[in-house]
Amino acid sequence: MKNRLKRLLEAGETAFGAQLRFGSPAIAEMFGLAGFDYLVLDGEHAPQTPVGIQSQLQAIAATPATPVVRLGKNDPELMRVYLDMGATAVLVPMVSTAEEAKRGADACRYPPRGTRGFGPARADGYGFDPDYFARSDEEMLYIPIIETAEALENLDEILAVDGVDTFIVGPCDLSISLGIPHDLEHPRFREAVRRMARAARDAGKPAGMSVYGDAFHPDTLRSFMDQGFPLLLIGGDQWLLQGVCRRVLDVYAQARTGKERDACGA
Repeated sequence: MKNRLKRLLEAGETAFGAQLRFGSPAIAEMFGLAGFDYLVLDGEHAPQTPVGIQSQLQAIAATPATPVVRLGKNDPELMRVYLDMGATAVLVPMVSTAEEAKRGADACRYPPRGTRGFGPARADGYGFDPDYFARSDEEMLYIPIIETAEALENLDEILAVDGVDTFIVGPCDLSISLGIPHDLEHPRFREAVRRMARAARDAGKPAGMSVYGDAFHPDTLRSFMDQGFPLLLIGGDQWLLQGVCRRVLDVYAQARTGKERDACGA
């Protein structure tokens, strides 16, 4: 097992990923072959199943992309299942304290460093990889999502936890928690972004940012990269397909009526 995402971050390079919700191995394989550095299988906001996630992990294995499983909560039992399936990183929502971060980071590593129980299935090549145990701790990535005001206050302590190598900002939930729902241009949110970038620099760890909607623009991506967010997560299958549908219908509307559809799709 080799975690390409971790190598990119250690080398100070940018890693560009997408999030997948539809549960299709074919879509996962296509995104991996397209050139994304990592792919997040979203088990928090989509009806993913363990069997479906394993199928997608198998599909991604045929590509250079690193598979990341997004959990619904900071649950060591879920982490064990998906790591044993072959995930080399987990993305965990609503991690707001150092204690929560340590619980999750420890669950990704074997004793004495952590608390993970041994029993890899697909992860060690069904027993054909005798070096898996020796290498696995260093290859794993535990990635908390920073998306609450409490997490922002505790970020220095969270980043000091052994096994927390990076984090990703959840901008929507963070803005809600800060009392400025979905206003990512608000001075309070902009200051939060600067604060998180400083905390990452002080800890000597890379930071990550989720980028959606109108924020997905070359200038915005470059701005985040320059601020110290080399881990970029864009929309994914749901969002890109939605965009393609809108563009196709716009072309049809223009052909039919000679004008573009209005904002409501009429």
